[in-house]
Amino acid sequence: MQPLILIPCKSFVAGKSRLSTVLSPERRDALCRSFLVNTVTVAANLVTRTRIHVVSSDSKVSALASDLGVHCEGEADIDLNSALTWSVARILAREQEKLSLDILILPIDLARSSPAAIAPVLAAQADAVVVPDRLEQGTNLLRLPADAAIKFRFKYGDDSFSRHRTEAEGLGLTIESLRDPSLCFDVDTPADYAAWLDDFSGPHHR
Repeated sequence: MQPLILIPCKSFVAGKSRLSTVLSPERRDALCRSFLVNTVTVAANLVTRTRIHVVSSDSKVSALASDLGVHCEGEADIDLNSALTWSVARILAREQEKLSLDILILPIDLARSSPAAIAPVLAAQADAVVVPDRLEQGTNLLRLPADAAIKFRFKYGDDSFSRHRTEAEGLGLTIESLRDPSLCFDVDTPADYAAWLDDFSGPHHR
């Protein structure tokens, strides 16, 4: 059965604040919108759109999600970890058979991600799969069985890679850490943004 894919997304105006030294608020807004569109498109090549849930309390994010044919879950004024906990519980409460599914947390800023890169994360035999960022500090992708996700204490923030592994171990899950260069790359800093722009400056783009 197809997994559920949860896509956390801040408000477009608040997203990618660390790029404020190189991008205007309007350009950061447009960048976040394009990231969400691209991420939903990638996800829709892996599962049906009914299995995709954007996690955001922002009305503009919700409107774009609706335009893209996916549902948006949101509760105002809570942090990312609380929002994921709330969304997982709400989604799984609607249909109990979903407890047998896997849940994949897919951020919008994995600008080099692709269905082919994500497929091994979904196919891995371990109960839980964690894909770190390039520094092996943050968590870029997290796959959990739904029945464990209800109990899982999300630890996004400082050193989330090791903290998520520790949390999974505490729940008795087997864990696999996958490292794919395209999935370990996220656009967070001006240097990341410049590196991503270089993707479009090769000979075939000239």
